[in-house]
Amino acid sequence: MVVGILRVVGIALFGGWLGCAAVLAAAPSPDELKKQFQESIAASRMTVDWRGGRLSGSGAAFLKARAAASQYVLLGEEHGVATIADTVRALLAELGPAGYRHFAIEVDPWMTAKLEATLRRGGTKALAAFLAHDDAKFSLPFYNWSAEAALAEAAVQANTDTPPALWGLDQVFIGAAALLIGDVAAGASNAEARTLAQSLATRAKGNLEFLGKVDLGELEKLRALLGDDKDAVWARLVDDMILSARIYHPFTGGQGLSVYAANLERENLMKRTFLARLREAEARDGKTPKVLFKFGANHMMQGLSTTHVPSLGDFVSDYALAQGQTTFNLLLLCGPGTKAGDFMGNEADCTFSVATSFPDLVAHVDAKTPTLFDLRVWKDKPRRWAHLAPEVREMIWAYDAILVVPNGTPAKTLR
Repeated sequence: MVVGILRVVGIALFGGWLGCAAVLAAAPSPDELKKQFQESIAASRMTVDWRGGRLSGSGAAFLKARAAASQYVLLGEEHGVATIADTVRALLAELGPAGYRHFAIEVDPWMTAKLEATLRRGGTKALAAFLAHDDAKFSLPFYNWSAEAALAEAAVQANTDTPPALWGLDQVFIGAAALLIGDVAAGASNAEARTLAQSLATRAKGNLEFLGKVDLGELEKLRALLGDDKDAVWARLVDDMILSARIYHPFTGGQGLSVYAANLERENLMKRTFLARLREAEARDGKTPKVLFKFGANHMMQGLSTTHVPSLGDFVSDYALAQGQTTFNLLLLCGPGTKAGDFMGNEADCTFSVATSFPDLVAHVDAKTPTLFDLRVWKDKPRRWAHLAPEVREMIWAYDAILVVPNGTPAKTLR
């Protein structure tokens, strides 16, 4: 009896092994998988026509439908491409009917408030005049570029009923130190605090490394002098500067936190600030607002960012899920012929270019207008793109769709 059972089990195992061998023998070759991936790309492809600042076509319809069904749209971008900013401005106009009135950006809350107030007062012309002052010249990351400034102005103009339109979520920018400490020197009620703040502001002026190398003890001393209720706003500002200095230190002076810990601090700061802005809006308006985010691609990923910390985008996605809501993560990439600009106004190659980093996609990208790819089609068959570089595979898993912008022009300093 036992022998019979063993014989049956052995036959079953042998048969199973033969079945596995047959499957392995029939597995597609690498070349066949690449061919199938081309089929997946073609099946996911949609066009986005862009005329007169308006988006149309199958891709635009897809974007509007996904945004309408979501509470938050998370745009991850390559910084410094004017054409990407222009594309987002066109997308922002399309999302207005879906209820998007708030624009979360990669700027600290203090400079964001100045940005919005200046734009409301006099548009990009007033912003250019503000940035022309020596202490403000390098105080505003990204939105010192003309295309980004026009985007911010469009967001502000689209929200006259429930301001602020702009939600700055990031750490205090290193180039804003002199300007913001100068605000403390001008506004604090404590005379000793004003004197110390003025001394720090003088040292910070023209020194883009000041906040990254300052002795934290000096900022902590200033904070201790701001204990009066009348100085509560300045105390919060100095608290934010202390945290930002801690985040900058390992990158500028190799001191304090590790690089990993600094990246984690920054991402957690953005999450807390997002929740604070969200709760303020809910208390004011009686409902949860829809928000459009635009950050570097690293911050909008689902899962771990490329710095191996849980990203802001992942947090927002999970928060929405906990509230019974959804998000839509869109990655905007440099298409063939695209150039980027840096903070100082110089032209540079894109960090991630489809032409060099993702050549499988090039044949499917329109040469003149943006091309959209729905990544859900790809994720069902990951073996087809197993040959891609690890960073490209991570990108595919981290986003819902890709929008490729061809022939993009580099960002130029606002004049």
